[in-house]
Amino acid sequence: MRTRIAILLVSLLLGSTIQDAKSQGTRALIRETYNEKGKPRVSLEVIPLLGHLPPSGYHPIRVRIVNDEKVSHTWVIAFTSSDSGVYGNQMSQLRSSFPVTCDSQSVAEVDLLVPVATFLSRSYGRSTTSTLEINVRAPASFPASRETIDTEFHPDWPSVLCSETIHSLNGNALDKETETFLSGTGGRHAGNQVEFGGSFNPKTMPDDWRAYSGHDACLMTENDWNNLPAGARNALKKWNRLGGALLIYTTSSATDLNSLGLAKDSAGESDRDLSWGTVRLRDFPDNELLEAKDTVLLVRDSIDHIGGHRAGDLRSSFQSGWPLQDTFGQKSSHVALFIIVLILFGILVGPVNLFVFARSGKRHKLFVSTPLISLGASLLLVALILLQDGFGGRGQRLVLHEVGPDNTAYVSQEQIARTGVLLRTGFTTSEHGYLSPVRLSNSRWARVTADNGGGNGRYNLELETSGLKATGDWFKSRSEHGNLFETIRPSRERINLVRDPGPPTINSTFNFPLDEIFFRDASGQLWKGTDVQQGRNLSLSPCVEQEFKNWLDNNRKRFSKRNRSRLDLISEHRGYFFASTTSADGVSTLRNLRWEETFTILTGQVPTGN
Repeated sequence: MRTRIAILLVSLLLGSTIQDAKSQGTRALIRETYNEKGKPRVSLEVIPLLGHLPPSGYHPIRVRIVNDEKVSHTWVIAFTSSDSGVYGNQMSQLRSSFPVTCDSQSVAEVDLLVPVATFLSRSYGRSTTSTLEINVRAPASFPASRETIDTEFHPDWPSVLCSETIHSLNGNALDKETETFLSGTGGRHAGNQVEFGGSFNPKTMPDDWRAYSGHDACLMTENDWNNLPAGARNALKKWNRLGGALLIYTTSSATDLNSLGLAKDSAGESDRDLSWGTVRLRDFPDNELLEAKDTVLLVRDSIDHIGGHRAGDLRSSFQSGWPLQDTFGQKSSHVALFIIVLILFGILVGPVNLFVFARSGKRHKLFVSTPLISLGASLLLVALILLQDGFGGRGQRLVLHEVGPDNTAYVSQEQIARTGVLLRTGFTTSEHGYLSPVRLSNSRWARVTADNGGGNGRYNLELETSGLKATGDWFKSRSEHGNLFETIRPSRERINLVRDPGPPTINSTFNFPLDEIFFRDASGQLWKGTDVQQGRNLSLSPCVEQEFKNWLDNNRKRFSKRNRSRLDLISEHRGYFFASTTSADGVSTLRNLRWEETFTILTGQVPTGN
């Protein structure tokens, strides 16, 4: 006990400044009391709920307002998220704003999901800083407020969350071991200490899975897990199934995934892959001091097991050899036509204009002929551009769709689009979720690449009732763009098993036909069917393992690395179905794009009965 107290005191004395900077969660970043003493109180607090910014996704911010006055007040809280890039050069920016109203003589507490710019800059193995500027525009009679949050990222390290129980005693040692690990793998950093992860208070965790969507791993104790509010625990379960690594340290040998409510059929299990994520249980030492090297390796191995960390995937998996981009093909550019037009323009506006249209004695005609020739050339160039590119654009989409428990569906959509002339570049997605640009291979059409620092885009994102309202540089005219959209939605669509044992008979509740379907039953036997229609029973035929592997391999090749890894995780799950279709709708983005193909792979556990 004395040893533990001594270690805690040393940690507090030597590392208090560092830990304060990393543990901003649940403490007010902005605290304002607007009125004078003796008058009705009006106050504002802006509280980050997690200890550091993610490299993409959302950052949860809690706003608490007390208004004792007899009139309502509205604050507008504006955010600007930016990636500083290497050597402090500013790269992409993402802006958002939220109105928060507090009625008269009441208290308002609102959790905001603040969109964060994706870390896409070319880092050369160096650390870079993500910044979130917070500007509070108060009612007219009150002053404005401003504050910033900074988080340093290393491109080779995932975004990790640690509970305060783990972080308070182990934070410094884990930071140092992370730096050692990165140095040993050839990584470099910009001179500041590399962070293992940011901290959080379990009791104030947000209850929306999107708040965790930009993070890769979450470490907590069994007690922390039990102290989570029910909504936060459910949100973390969803985040885990969407591709997060949940690492829980236990103090009892009797604790397993079943007792923690993570998997009902997992009595006695400590490790399991759930949908696209993984859960791992480890013993928590009596002195609460983790072995730093083992912990760093555990995080790294867990993330690698599920396909690597998200930010690294967005930077590297799409810029070279992305199958969807290869299938989509390159665009040919008729440069020769534009050169010919420019040469003709030069001839007409020069010698022909001077010696024919406005020859000697009629030079005053230059004031008429020159503008007309210029206008004609401009119209011809516009006509060529429209002839070559047209209006709107076209694209292709790939969707990975997992039927999860509790009537949920997990969806990951990769898409690439090539635009012509766009009259409108803004759009509203058909549902809420995680939206990010991806870094493409270099071409004259790609707008987000490694060589241009991630495009230096200026994005805007507002969270509306129906979906995400996006404006700015998400799409540009005559450009090529890649995007990733992921969401978790309520859904009752599934495949039901209506007869078993024997040759199984299935029934689909999906509102679109399935072209092919494979089913691995509880014994591991594979079955196959085609042309699965909604509401119709279909008897499956037996098939061999190699036939399924060939089908899966041919289709998984279409996806990026992360989604290929997700398919690998579940490919041998018993009681699972695997199906493909080109008839399902994808998540809607820019309305005037023509989607030539939306190919979907659906997977999930097959319940028995109707």
